[in-house]
Amino acid sequence: CLKHTEKGFPIVRLKNTDKIKCEQIIRAKVIKYDKFLCEANVVDVIGDASEIGMDITQVMASYNLVQEFNKEVIDEANNLDSLYVNKDERVDYTDKLVFTIDGVDAKDLDDAISIKKLDNGYYELGVYIADVSYYVREDSELDKEAYNRGTSVYLADRVIPMLPFKLS
Repeated sequence: CLKHTEKGFPIVRLKNTDKIKCEQIIRAKVIKYDKFLCEANVVDVIGDASEIGMDITQVMASYNLVQEFNKEVIDEANNLDSLYVNKDERVDYTDKLVFTIDGVDAKDLDDAISIKKLDNGYYELGVYIADVSYYVREDSELDKEAYNRGTSVYLADRVIPMLPFKLS
Protein backbone atom coordinates (compact mmCIF):
# COMPACT_ATOMS: atom_id res chain seq x y z
CA CYS A 1 0.00 0.00 0.00
CA LEU A 2 2.87 2.38 0.67
CA LYS A 3 4.03 4.44 -2.24
CA HIS A 4 7.12 6.58 -2.45
CA THR A 5 5.72 9.45 -4.53
CA GLU A 6 8.08 12.37 -4.07
CA LYS A 7 11.85 12.36 -4.25
CA GLY A 8 13.51 13.45 -1.05
CA PHE A 9 10.92 12.16 1.42
CA PRO A 10 11.84 9.22 3.63
CA ILE A 11 10.20 5.84 3.28
CA VAL A 12 7.65 5.25 6.02
CA ARG A 13 7.57 1.87 7.71
CA LEU A 14 4.31 1.38 9.61
CA LYS A 15 4.09 -0.87 12.63
CA ASN A 16 0.91 -2.59 13.92
CA THR A 17 -0.73 -2.51 10.50
CA ASP A 18 -3.08 -5.40 11.25
CA LYS A 19 -6.05 -3.03 11.65
CA ILE A 20 -5.60 -1.18 8.33
CA LYS A 21 -6.28 -1.95 4.67
CA CYS A 22 -4.92 -0.52 1.47
CA GLU A 23 -6.38 2.89 0.43
CA GLN A 24 -7.29 3.92 3.98
CA ILE A 25 -6.48 7.23 5.61
CA ILE A 26 -4.79 6.67 8.94
CA ARG A 27 -3.33 8.63 11.82
CA ALA A 28 0.15 7.49 12.87
CA LYS A 29 2.65 8.49 15.52
CA VAL A 30 6.27 8.77 14.44
CA ILE A 31 8.55 6.74 16.71
CA LYS A 32 11.80 6.95 14.74
CA TYR A 33 12.84 9.40 12.04
CA ASP A 34 15.85 10.02 9.88
CA LYS A 35 16.17 11.39 6.37
CA PHE A 36 15.81 7.96 4.68
CA LEU A 37 13.51 5.94 6.93
CA CYS A 38 10.65 6.84 9.20
CA GLU A 39 8.98 4.38 11.55
CA ALA A 40 5.49 5.02 12.88
CA ASN A 41 2.78 3.28 14.85
CA VAL A 42 -0.76 3.28 13.46
CA VAL A 43 -2.91 5.14 15.99
CA ASP A 44 -6.29 4.87 14.29
CA VAL A 45 -8.07 4.52 10.97
CA ILE A 46 -9.81 7.69 9.82
CA GLY A 47 -11.60 6.04 6.90
CA ASP A 48 -11.45 4.86 3.30
CA ALA A 49 -9.75 7.30 0.95
CA SER A 50 -12.59 6.98 -1.59
CA GLU A 51 -15.35 7.69 0.94
CA ILE A 52 -17.46 10.77 0.16
CA GLY A 53 -16.63 13.57 2.59
CA MET A 54 -13.26 12.07 3.56
CA ASP A 55 -11.57 15.40 2.86
CA ILE A 56 -13.66 17.04 5.57
CA THR A 57 -13.17 14.06 7.89
CA GLN A 58 -9.41 14.49 7.46
CA VAL A 59 -9.67 18.16 8.41
CA MET A 60 -11.64 17.17 11.50
CA ALA A 61 -9.01 14.59 12.44
CA SER A 62 -6.14 17.02 11.93
CA TYR A 63 -7.73 19.46 14.40
CA ASN A 64 -8.93 16.72 16.80
CA LEU A 65 -12.54 17.74 16.25
CA VAL A 66 -14.95 15.14 17.61
CA GLN A 67 -18.55 15.05 16.47
CA GLU A 68 -19.87 12.56 19.03
CA PHE A 69 -20.54 13.31 22.69
CA ASN A 70 -19.63 11.02 25.56
CA LYS A 71 -22.33 9.09 27.44
CA GLU A 72 -22.32 11.41 30.48
CA VAL A 73 -22.99 14.49 28.34
CA ILE A 74 -25.77 12.74 26.37
CA ASP A 75 -27.38 11.43 29.57
CA GLU A 76 -27.34 14.89 31.13
CA ALA A 77 -28.86 16.46 28.01
CA ASN A 78 -31.57 13.80 27.90
CA ASN A 79 -32.49 14.44 31.55
CA LEU A 80 -32.58 18.25 31.43
CA ASP A 81 -36.34 18.55 31.78
CA SER A 82 -36.38 16.59 35.01
CA LEU A 83 -33.21 18.22 36.34
CA TYR A 84 -33.68 21.93 35.76
CA VAL A 85 -37.07 23.01 34.49
CA ASN A 86 -38.82 25.16 37.06
CA LYS A 87 -42.08 26.33 35.51
CA ASP A 88 -42.31 29.21 38.01
CA GLU A 89 -39.12 30.78 36.60
CA ARG A 90 -40.13 30.61 32.94
CA VAL A 91 -42.82 32.21 30.78
CA ASP A 92 -44.80 29.66 28.77
CA TYR A 93 -45.22 30.70 25.11
CA THR A 94 -46.47 27.36 23.83
CA ASP A 95 -49.92 28.82 23.18
CA LYS A 96 -48.46 31.23 20.58
CA LEU A 97 -47.97 30.53 16.90
CA VAL A 98 -44.20 30.93 16.60
CA PHE A 99 -42.13 30.71 13.41
CA THR A 100 -38.43 29.98 13.24
CA ILE A 101 -36.45 32.56 11.31
CA ASP A 102 -33.55 30.15 10.80
CA GLY A 103 -33.11 29.00 7.22
CA VAL A 104 -34.24 25.63 5.91
CA ASP A 105 -30.64 24.38 6.04
CA ALA A 106 -29.91 25.75 9.53
CA LYS A 107 -28.38 23.34 12.01
CA ASP A 108 -29.44 25.27 15.12
CA LEU A 109 -33.07 26.32 15.39
CA ASP A 110 -32.69 28.97 18.05
CA ASP A 111 -34.37 32.15 16.76
CA ALA A 112 -38.10 32.66 16.20
CA ILE A 113 -40.81 35.31 15.91
CA SER A 114 -44.55 35.61 16.40
CA ILE A 115 -46.98 38.29 15.28
CA LYS A 116 -50.36 39.22 16.74
CA LYS A 117 -52.85 41.92 15.77
CA LEU A 118 -53.87 43.96 18.82
CA ASP A 119 -57.33 45.38 19.52
CA ASN A 120 -56.09 48.92 18.74
CA GLY A 121 -55.01 47.89 15.22
CA TYR A 122 -51.29 47.74 15.98
CA TYR A 123 -49.26 44.59 15.73
CA GLU A 124 -47.21 42.95 18.44
CA LEU A 125 -44.00 41.31 17.26
CA GLY A 126 -42.61 38.64 19.56
CA VAL A 127 -38.91 37.86 19.24
CA TYR A 128 -37.67 34.60 20.78
CA ILE A 129 -34.06 33.62 21.30
CA ALA A 130 -33.20 30.23 22.77
CA ASP A 131 -31.85 30.45 26.31
CA VAL A 132 -29.49 27.49 26.42
CA SER A 133 -27.64 28.99 29.39
CA TYR A 134 -30.68 28.20 31.53
CA TYR A 135 -30.03 24.50 31.02
CA VAL A 136 -26.24 24.45 31.08
CA ARG A 137 -25.27 24.73 34.74
CA GLU A 138 -21.78 25.68 35.84
CA ASP A 139 -19.44 22.67 36.26
CA SER A 140 -22.01 20.28 34.78
CA GLU A 141 -20.96 17.73 32.15
CA LEU A 142 -22.60 19.95 29.51
CA ASP A 143 -20.69 23.00 30.76
CA LYS A 144 -17.36 21.16 30.70
CA GLU A 145 -18.02 19.84 27.19
CA ALA A 146 -19.05 23.28 25.91
CA TYR A 147 -15.91 24.78 27.47
CA ASN A 148 -13.69 22.14 25.81
CA ARG A 149 -15.32 22.58 22.40
CA GLY A 150 -15.55 26.36 22.63
CA THR A 151 -17.97 26.74 19.73
CA SER A 152 -19.92 24.86 17.10
CA VAL A 153 -17.79 24.23 14.02
CA TYR A 154 -19.49 24.67 10.65
CA LEU A 155 -17.81 22.70 7.88
CA ALA A 156 -18.73 22.41 4.21
CA ASP A 157 -20.95 19.37 4.64
CA ARG A 158 -21.60 19.05 8.40
CA VAL A 159 -21.67 20.75 11.75
CA ILE A 160 -19.80 19.70 14.85
CA PRO A 161 -22.07 21.12 17.53
CA MET A 162 -20.86 22.56 20.81
CA LEU A 163 -23.81 21.00 22.62
CA PRO A 164 -25.97 17.91 21.95
CA PHE A 165 -28.83 18.15 19.46
CA LYS A 166 -31.49 18.34 22.20
CA LEU A 167 -30.12 21.77 23.14
CA SER A 168 -29.55 23.03 19.63
